[in-house]
Amino acid sequence: MNKLWQRFIIGFKEEGFAWLETAVIALLAIFIWMKSDSLAPTSTDHNFFWPLFGPLLISLRYGFAKGFICALITTAGLATAMRITGVLEFYPFSLAVGTILTAMIAGEFRDYWHNINQRHILDHQYMSQKLDSFTKNYHLLKVSHDQLEQRTAGQTISLRASINTLQKIASAHADKRIENIGHPLLNLLAEIGGLQVAGLYKVTKNKIDKQPHAIIGDHHQLIIKDPMLQDMLASKKLLSPATIGENEIHKSRYQLCIPLLDTMGNLQAVALAENAKFFMLTPANVALLSLVANHAADLLSDALLTPVLKANQSDLFLKYMARAKYNKRHYGADSNVVAFVDSSGKHGNVLSSVVNFRRGADVYWTCKSLTNNPVLVVLLPLTTTYDSQQYIARVTDLLKNNIGEAISDIDILGPLSLDTDNAEITAFMDELGAYDESLAISSNPSV
Repeated sequence: MNKLWQRFIIGFKEEGFAWLETAVIALLAIFIWMKSDSLAPTSTDHNFFWPLFGPLLISLRYGFAKGFICALITTAGLATAMRITGVLEFYPFSLAVGTILTAMIAGEFRDYWHNINQRHILDHQYMSQKLDSFTKNYHLLKVSHDQLEQRTAGQTISLRASINTLQKIASAHADKRIENIGHPLLNLLAEIGGLQVAGLYKVTKNKIDKQPHAIIGDHHQLIIKDPMLQDMLASKKLLSPATIGENEIHKSRYQLCIPLLDTMGNLQAVALAENAKFFMLTPANVALLSLVANHAADLLSDALLTPVLKANQSDLFLKYMARAKYNKRHYGADSNVVAFVDSSGKHGNVLSSVVNFRRGADVYWTCKSLTNNPVLVVLLPLTTTYDSQQYIARVTDLLKNNIGEAISDIDILGPLSLDTDNAEITAFMDELGAYDESLAISSNPSV
Protein backbone atom coordinates (compact mmCIF):
# COMPACT_ATOMS: atom_id res chain seq x y z
CA MET A 1 0.00 0.00 0.00
CA ASN A 2 2.86 2.37 0.83
CA LYS A 3 4.60 1.67 -2.49
CA LEU A 4 1.34 2.33 -4.36
CA TRP A 5 0.87 5.62 -2.53
CA GLN A 6 4.50 6.66 -3.22
CA ARG A 7 4.04 5.79 -6.91
CA PHE A 8 0.90 7.90 -7.00
CA ILE A 9 2.62 10.89 -5.39
CA ILE A 10 6.13 10.67 -6.87
CA GLY A 11 5.37 9.13 -10.28
CA PHE A 12 7.45 6.78 -12.45
CA LYS A 13 11.25 6.95 -12.50
CA GLU A 14 11.44 5.35 -15.96
CA GLU A 15 11.22 7.95 -18.74
CA GLY A 16 9.11 5.73 -20.98
CA PHE A 17 6.36 5.24 -18.41
CA ALA A 18 6.47 8.94 -17.49
CA TRP A 19 5.92 10.05 -21.10
CA LEU A 20 3.16 7.44 -21.52
CA GLU A 21 1.45 8.78 -18.41
CA THR A 22 1.79 12.33 -19.77
CA ALA A 23 0.09 11.35 -23.04
CA VAL A 24 -2.70 9.45 -21.27
CA ILE A 25 -3.40 12.32 -18.86
CA ALA A 26 -3.45 14.78 -21.80
CA LEU A 27 -5.98 12.66 -23.73
CA LEU A 28 -8.09 12.30 -20.58
CA ALA A 29 -8.05 16.07 -20.08
CA ILE A 30 -9.14 16.60 -23.72
CA PHE A 31 -12.00 14.15 -23.24
CA ILE A 32 -13.17 15.87 -20.01
CA TRP A 33 -12.90 19.29 -21.70
CA MET A 34 -14.97 18.22 -24.68
CA LYS A 35 -17.67 16.78 -22.42
CA SER A 36 -17.80 19.84 -20.21
CA ASP A 37 -20.27 22.71 -20.61
CA SER A 38 -17.45 25.21 -21.19
CA LEU A 39 -17.56 24.46 -24.97
CA ALA A 40 -21.31 25.02 -25.36
CA PRO A 41 -21.91 28.26 -27.34
CA THR A 42 -24.90 29.19 -25.20
CA SER A 43 -23.43 28.05 -21.84
CA THR A 44 -23.75 30.59 -19.04
CA ASP A 45 -22.67 28.23 -16.20
CA HIS A 46 -19.44 29.10 -14.45
CA ASN A 47 -18.38 25.74 -13.02
CA PHE A 48 -14.84 24.72 -11.93
CA PHE A 49 -12.53 24.03 -14.88
CA TRP A 50 -11.82 20.33 -14.26
CA PRO A 51 -9.54 19.68 -17.30
CA LEU A 52 -6.92 21.89 -15.60
CA PHE A 53 -6.07 19.04 -13.23
CA GLY A 54 -4.42 16.95 -15.96
CA PRO A 55 -1.50 19.26 -16.91
CA LEU A 56 -1.26 20.48 -13.29
CA LEU A 57 -0.80 16.93 -12.01
CA ILE A 58 1.89 16.16 -14.60
CA SER A 59 3.73 19.40 -13.76
CA LEU A 60 3.79 18.62 -10.06
CA ARG A 61 4.91 15.03 -10.64
CA TYR A 62 7.50 15.43 -13.41
CA GLY A 63 8.38 19.12 -13.66
CA PHE A 64 8.28 21.94 -16.17
CA ALA A 65 9.07 20.01 -19.39
CA LYS A 66 6.46 17.27 -19.16
CA GLY A 67 3.86 19.62 -17.65
CA PHE A 68 4.31 22.10 -20.50
CA ILE A 69 4.10 19.30 -23.12
CA CYS A 70 0.98 17.93 -21.45
CA ALA A 71 -0.69 21.37 -21.55
CA LEU A 72 0.26 21.85 -25.21
CA ILE A 73 -1.09 18.41 -26.16
CA THR A 74 -4.31 19.15 -24.28
CA THR A 75 -4.92 22.58 -25.87
CA ALA A 76 -3.75 21.52 -29.36
CA GLY A 77 -5.74 18.31 -29.20
CA LEU A 78 -8.86 20.24 -28.25
CA ALA A 79 -8.32 22.69 -31.13
CA THR A 80 -7.93 19.79 -33.58
CA ALA A 81 -11.11 18.10 -32.32
CA MET A 82 -13.11 21.36 -32.55
CA ARG A 83 -11.82 21.98 -36.08
CA ILE A 84 -12.95 18.51 -37.17
CA THR A 85 -16.41 19.09 -35.68
CA GLY A 86 -16.66 22.56 -37.20
CA VAL A 87 -16.87 24.59 -33.99
CA LEU A 88 -13.34 26.00 -33.95
CA GLU A 89 -14.71 29.55 -33.73
CA PHE A 90 -15.86 28.72 -30.19
CA TYR A 91 -12.34 27.66 -29.07
CA PRO A 92 -11.82 28.85 -25.41
CA PHE A 93 -8.55 30.67 -26.01
CA SER A 94 -8.36 32.22 -22.51
CA LEU A 95 -8.82 28.83 -20.85
CA ALA A 96 -6.13 27.31 -23.07
CA VAL A 97 -3.62 30.06 -22.22
CA GLY A 98 -4.49 29.79 -18.52
CA THR A 99 -3.96 26.03 -18.59
CA ILE A 100 -0.54 26.38 -20.23
CA LEU A 101 0.57 29.12 -17.80
CA THR A 102 -0.63 27.16 -14.79
CA ALA A 103 1.26 24.07 -15.95
CA MET A 104 4.41 26.14 -16.54
CA ILE A 105 4.31 27.80 -13.09
CA ALA A 106 3.62 24.52 -11.30
CA GLY A 107 6.39 22.78 -13.26
CA GLU A 108 8.93 25.48 -12.50
CA PHE A 109 8.08 25.30 -8.78
CA ARG A 110 8.40 21.50 -8.82
CA ASP A 111 11.84 21.65 -10.53
CA TYR A 112 13.14 24.22 -8.05
CA TRP A 113 11.91 22.26 -5.06
CA HIS A 114 13.27 19.00 -6.52
CA ASN A 115 16.75 20.55 -6.91
CA ILE A 116 16.73 21.69 -3.28
CA ASN A 117 15.68 18.22 -2.13
CA GLN A 118 18.40 16.59 -4.24
CA ARG A 119 21.08 18.80 -2.68
CA HIS A 120 19.84 17.88 0.79
CA ILE A 121 19.77 14.20 -0.15
CA LEU A 122 23.35 14.38 -1.45
CA ASP A 123 24.47 16.18 1.71
CA HIS A 124 22.73 13.56 3.84
CA GLN A 125 24.37 10.72 1.90
CA TYR A 126 27.78 12.38 2.22
CA MET A 127 27.37 12.86 5.97
CA SER A 128 26.16 9.28 6.35
CA GLN A 129 29.26 8.05 4.51
CA LYS A 130 31.51 10.22 6.71
CA LEU A 131 29.75 8.94 9.83
CA ASP A 132 30.19 5.32 8.71
CA SER A 133 33.86 5.99 7.96
CA PHE A 134 34.35 7.71 11.33
CA THR A 135 32.65 4.82 13.14
CA LYS A 136 34.86 2.24 11.40
CA ASN A 137 38.02 4.24 12.09
CA TYR A 138 37.00 4.73 15.71
CA HIS A 139 36.56 1.00 16.25
CA LEU A 140 39.85 0.28 14.47
CA LEU A 141 41.63 2.86 16.64
CA LYS A 142 40.02 1.44 19.78
CA VAL A 143 41.14 -2.08 18.89
CA SER A 144 44.66 -0.80 18.12
CA HIS A 145 44.73 1.11 21.42
CA ASP A 146 43.63 -1.98 23.37
CA GLN A 147 46.31 -4.06 21.66
CA LEU A 148 48.92 -1.39 22.40
CA GLU A 149 47.92 -1.36 26.07
CA GLN A 150 48.27 -5.13 26.20
CA ARG A 151 51.72 -5.03 24.59
CA THR A 152 53.01 -2.28 26.87
CA ALA A 153 51.27 -3.40 30.08
CA GLY A 154 54.51 -4.73 31.56
CA GLN A 155 56.77 -1.94 30.26
CA THR A 156 55.85 1.03 32.45
CA ILE A 157 58.44 3.77 32.41
CA SER A 158 59.78 4.64 35.86
CA LEU A 159 60.52 8.35 35.63
CA ARG A 160 61.77 8.46 39.19
CA ALA A 161 64.25 5.62 38.70
CA SER A 162 65.43 6.97 35.34
CA ILE A 163 66.11 10.48 36.65
CA ASN A 164 67.90 9.07 39.69
CA THR A 165 70.09 7.02 37.33
CA LEU A 166 70.91 10.14 35.29
CA GLN A 167 71.84 11.99 38.51
CA LYS A 168 74.18 9.23 39.59
CA ILE A 169 75.90 9.18 36.18
CA ALA A 170 76.28 12.98 36.17
CA SER A 171 77.72 12.95 39.71
CA ALA A 172 80.17 10.15 38.90
CA HIS A 173 81.45 11.82 35.70
CA ALA A 174 81.61 15.52 36.50
CA ASP A 175 84.17 16.24 33.76
CA LYS A 176 82.47 14.43 30.86
CA ARG A 177 78.83 14.46 31.81
CA ILE A 178 77.24 14.64 28.36
CA GLU A 179 79.51 11.90 26.98
CA ASN A 180 78.33 9.53 29.71
CA ILE A 181 74.76 10.72 30.14
CA GLY A 182 73.99 11.10 26.41
CA HIS A 183 72.89 7.56 25.51
CA PRO A 184 70.86 6.88 28.70
CA LEU A 185 69.15 10.26 28.31
CA LEU A 186 68.29 9.76 24.63
CA ASN A 187 67.01 6.25 25.36
CA LEU A 188 64.80 7.67 28.12
CA LEU A 189 63.42 10.33 25.76
CA ALA A 190 62.82 7.60 23.17
CA GLU A 191 60.84 5.52 25.68
CA ILE A 192 58.65 8.49 26.62
CA GLY A 193 58.05 9.97 23.16
CA GLY A 194 58.45 6.92 20.96
CA LEU A 195 61.53 8.35 19.20
CA GLN A 196 62.85 5.95 16.53
CA VAL A 197 65.45 8.07 14.72
CA ALA A 198 67.05 10.84 16.79
CA GLY A 199 70.29 12.45 17.89
CA LEU A 200 71.57 14.40 20.91
CA TYR A 201 73.87 17.40 20.40
CA LYS A 202 75.68 19.65 22.85
CA VAL A 203 75.12 23.41 22.62
CA THR A 204 78.00 25.76 23.36
CA LYS A 205 77.25 29.49 23.49
CA ASN A 206 73.98 28.92 21.61
CA LYS A 207 75.76 27.07 18.80
CA ILE A 208 75.16 23.39 18.15
CA ASP A 209 78.21 21.13 18.07
CA LYS A 210 78.00 19.15 14.82
CA GLN A 211 79.32 15.96 16.43
CA PRO A 212 76.42 14.02 18.03
CA HIS A 213 76.89 12.61 21.53
CA ALA A 214 74.18 9.97 21.09
CA ILE A 215 72.19 8.56 18.15
CA ILE A 216 69.36 6.07 17.88
CA GLY A 217 68.03 4.62 14.63
CA ASP A 218 69.46 4.88 11.11
CA HIS A 219 69.97 7.79 8.71
CA HIS A 220 69.93 10.55 11.33
CA GLN A 221 71.32 13.86 10.08
CA LEU A 222 71.91 17.30 11.55
CA ILE A 223 70.48 20.06 9.33
CA ILE A 224 71.41 23.36 10.96
CA LYS A 225 69.21 25.42 8.62
CA ASP A 226 66.11 23.31 9.24
CA PRO A 227 63.19 25.75 9.88
CA MET A 228 61.85 23.97 12.97
CA LEU A 229 65.34 23.69 14.47
CA GLN A 230 65.88 27.40 13.93
CA ASP A 231 62.49 28.18 15.51
CA MET A 232 63.40 26.01 18.50
CA LEU A 233 66.76 27.77 18.95
CA ALA A 234 65.01 31.14 18.82
CA SER A 235 62.12 30.29 21.16
CA LYS A 236 63.88 27.63 23.28
CA LYS A 237 60.61 25.69 23.33
CA LEU A 238 59.85 22.06 22.57
CA LEU A 239 58.41 22.00 19.04
CA SER A 240 56.59 19.52 16.85
CA PRO A 241 56.49 20.06 13.03
CA ALA A 242 56.62 23.80 12.29
CA THR A 243 53.83 25.56 10.42
CA ILE A 244 55.29 26.45 7.04
CA GLY A 245 54.21 29.78 5.57
CA GLU A 246 52.66 30.11 2.13
CA ASN A 247 55.86 31.56 0.63
CA GLU A 248 58.13 28.81 2.00
CA ILE A 249 58.86 25.83 -0.20
CA HIS A 250 60.80 23.74 2.34
CA LYS A 251 59.52 21.57 5.18
CA SER A 252 61.10 20.48 8.43
CA ARG A 253 63.06 17.25 8.48
CA TYR A 254 62.26 16.72 12.16
CA GLN A 255 59.15 15.63 14.01
CA LEU A 256 60.44 16.79 17.39
CA CYS A 257 62.99 19.39 18.47
CA ILE A 258 63.62 19.15 22.23
CA PRO A 259 65.68 21.88 23.94
CA LEU A 260 67.58 20.95 27.11
CA LEU A 261 67.11 24.26 28.92
CA ASP A 262 68.41 24.50 32.48
CA THR A 263 66.80 26.41 35.30
CA MET A 264 68.99 29.45 34.67
CA GLY A 265 67.69 29.69 31.08
CA ASN A 266 70.85 28.37 29.38
CA LEU A 267 70.55 25.94 26.48
CA GLN A 268 72.81 22.99 27.28
CA ALA A 269 71.90 20.58 24.46
CA VAL A 270 69.21 19.67 21.92
CA ALA A 271 67.58 16.38 20.94
CA LEU A 272 66.38 16.17 17.32
CA ALA A 273 64.06 13.38 16.16
CA GLU A 274 63.25 12.63 12.52
CA ASN A 275 60.90 9.80 13.35
CA ALA A 276 58.58 9.29 16.34
CA LYS A 277 55.50 7.19 17.02
CA PHE A 278 52.66 9.69 16.58
CA PHE A 279 50.33 7.90 19.00
CA MET A 280 52.87 8.38 21.82
CA LEU A 281 53.08 12.16 21.35
CA THR A 282 50.23 12.81 23.77
CA PRO A 283 50.14 16.02 25.86
CA ALA A 284 51.14 14.00 28.94
CA ASN A 285 54.16 12.47 27.18
CA VAL A 286 55.19 15.83 25.71
CA ALA A 287 55.08 17.26 29.24
CA LEU A 288 57.27 14.37 30.43
CA LEU A 289 59.73 15.03 27.61
CA SER A 290 59.93 18.67 28.66
CA LEU A 291 60.43 17.77 32.32
CA VAL A 292 63.15 15.19 31.64
CA ALA A 293 64.89 17.54 29.20
CA ASN A 294 64.87 20.39 31.74
CA HIS A 295 66.15 18.14 34.50
CA ALA A 296 68.89 16.70 32.29
CA ALA A 297 69.92 20.26 31.34
CA ASP A 298 70.45 21.03 35.02
CA LEU A 299 72.66 17.94 35.26
CA LEU A 300 74.69 19.12 32.25
CA SER A 301 75.16 22.62 33.63
CA ASP A 302 78.69 23.51 34.76
CA ALA A 303 77.21 24.74 38.02
CA LEU A 304 75.56 21.42 38.85
CA LEU A 305 72.11 22.36 40.14
CA THR A 306 70.76 20.16 42.90
CA PRO A 307 67.03 19.72 43.55
CA VAL A 308 67.77 19.91 47.30
CA LEU A 309 68.11 23.62 48.05
CA LYS A 310 69.33 25.48 51.09
CA ALA A 311 67.72 28.48 52.81
CA ASN A 312 69.67 31.04 50.77
CA GLN A 313 68.57 29.52 47.43
CA SER A 314 65.04 30.88 47.41
CA ASP A 315 65.55 32.53 44.02
CA LEU A 316 66.48 29.17 42.51
CA PHE A 317 63.38 27.55 44.01
CA LEU A 318 61.26 30.28 42.42
CA LYS A 319 62.86 29.51 39.07
CA TYR A 320 61.94 25.84 39.46
CA MET A 321 58.36 26.93 40.18
CA ALA A 322 58.37 29.22 37.14
CA ARG A 323 59.45 26.32 34.94
CA ALA A 324 56.72 24.07 36.37
CA LYS A 325 54.22 26.84 35.63
CA TYR A 326 55.51 26.98 32.06
CA ASN A 327 54.97 23.22 31.69
CA LYS A 328 51.37 23.66 32.83
CA ARG A 329 50.71 26.57 30.52
CA HIS A 330 52.17 24.92 27.42
CA TYR A 331 51.71 21.18 28.01
CA GLY A 332 48.78 20.99 30.43
CA ALA A 333 50.81 19.20 33.11
CA ASP A 334 49.91 20.43 36.59
CA SER A 335 52.34 20.65 39.50
CA ASN A 336 51.76 21.10 43.22
CA VAL A 337 53.51 22.66 46.20
CA VAL A 338 53.47 21.18 49.71
CA ALA A 339 54.97 22.78 52.83
CA PHE A 340 55.77 21.23 56.23
CA VAL A 341 56.14 23.77 59.05
CA ASP A 342 57.56 22.79 62.44
CA SER A 343 55.55 25.05 64.76
CA SER A 344 57.49 23.88 67.83
CA GLY A 345 60.94 24.46 66.35
CA LYS A 346 62.16 21.12 67.74
CA HIS A 347 61.99 18.83 64.71
CA GLY A 348 64.20 20.53 62.14
CA ASN A 349 66.43 17.49 61.77
CA VAL A 350 63.43 15.24 61.23
CA LEU A 351 62.12 17.49 58.49
CA SER A 352 65.54 17.49 56.86
CA SER A 353 65.55 13.69 56.88
CA VAL A 354 62.52 13.69 54.56
CA VAL A 355 64.92 14.78 51.81
CA ASN A 356 66.45 11.31 51.86
CA PHE A 357 63.18 9.93 50.46
CA ARG A 358 63.00 12.46 47.64
CA ARG A 359 61.47 11.28 44.36
CA GLY A 360 63.58 11.79 41.23
CA ALA A 361 61.94 14.97 39.88
CA ASP A 362 60.90 16.66 43.15
CA VAL A 363 62.54 19.86 44.38
CA TYR A 364 63.11 20.40 48.12
CA TRP A 365 63.85 23.70 49.83
CA THR A 366 64.68 23.86 53.53
CA CYS A 367 64.31 27.30 55.10
CA LYS A 368 63.00 29.21 58.11
CA SER A 369 59.69 30.96 58.69
CA LEU A 370 59.36 34.53 59.96
CA THR A 371 59.13 33.08 63.48
CA ASN A 372 62.40 31.17 62.87
CA ASN A 373 60.68 27.78 62.72
CA PRO A 374 62.04 25.09 60.35
CA VAL A 375 60.10 24.79 57.06
CA LEU A 376 60.39 22.22 54.30
CA VAL A 377 58.83 23.30 50.98
CA VAL A 378 58.43 20.63 48.30
CA LEU A 379 57.68 21.22 44.60
CA LEU A 380 56.05 18.17 42.97
CA PRO A 381 56.36 18.60 39.20
CA LEU A 382 53.83 16.83 36.95
CA THR A 383 51.85 15.68 39.98
CA THR A 384 48.08 15.90 40.33
CA THR A 385 46.34 17.02 43.51
CA TYR A 386 45.33 13.44 44.25
CA ASP A 387 48.89 12.15 43.90
CA SER A 388 50.11 15.06 46.05
CA GLN A 389 47.69 14.04 48.80
CA GLN A 390 49.09 10.52 48.65
CA TYR A 391 52.60 11.97 48.92
CA ILE A 392 51.55 13.94 52.03
CA ALA A 393 50.13 10.75 53.55
CA ARG A 394 53.43 8.91 52.98
CA VAL A 395 55.50 11.74 54.49
CA THR A 396 53.12 11.96 57.45
CA ASP A 397 53.58 8.25 58.15
CA LEU A 398 57.34 8.73 57.89
CA LEU A 399 57.26 11.60 60.39
CA LYS A 400 55.05 9.60 62.79
CA ASN A 401 57.62 6.84 62.83
CA ASN A 402 60.24 9.35 63.95
CA ILE A 403 58.44 11.69 66.36
CA GLY A 404 55.29 9.76 67.28
CA GLU A 405 52.56 11.88 68.90
CA ALA A 406 54.59 15.04 68.30
CA ILE A 407 53.37 14.89 64.70
CA SER A 408 50.79 17.46 65.81
CA ASP A 409 53.65 19.99 65.92
CA ILE A 410 54.01 19.72 62.12
CA ASP A 411 51.62 21.95 60.19
CA ILE A 412 51.04 20.84 56.61
CA LEU A 413 50.13 23.39 53.95
CA GLY A 414 48.76 22.06 50.67
CA PRO A 415 48.70 20.56 48.26
CA LEU A 416 48.55 23.87 46.39
CA SER A 417 48.18 23.70 42.61
CA LEU A 418 50.39 26.00 40.52
CA ASP A 419 47.42 26.33 38.18
CA THR A 420 44.62 27.30 40.58
CA ASP A 421 46.22 28.30 43.90
CA ASN A 422 48.65 31.01 42.82
CA ALA A 423 47.38 33.52 45.37
CA GLU A 424 47.92 31.14 48.32
CA ILE A 425 51.36 30.12 47.02
CA THR A 426 52.42 33.76 46.53
CA ALA A 427 51.27 34.73 50.03
CA PHE A 428 53.08 31.78 51.61
CA MET A 429 56.31 32.39 49.70
CA ASP A 430 56.14 36.05 50.68
CA GLU A 431 55.93 35.02 54.33
CA LEU A 432 59.10 32.97 53.84
CA GLY A 433 60.81 36.02 52.36
CA ALA A 434 61.11 34.34 48.97
CA TYR A 435 58.58 36.22 46.91
CA ASP A 436 60.16 38.42 44.25
CA GLU A 437 58.01 40.29 41.73
CA SER A 438 60.60 39.80 38.98
CA LEU A 439 60.49 36.02 39.50
CA ALA A 440 56.72 35.66 39.87
CA ILE A 441 55.50 32.37 38.49
CA SER A 442 53.17 33.82 35.91
CA SER A 443 55.35 36.72 34.79
CA ASN A 444 58.02 34.95 32.77
CA PRO A 445 56.53 32.88 29.96
CA SER A 446 59.90 32.33 28.33
CA VAL A 447 61.51 30.47 31.24
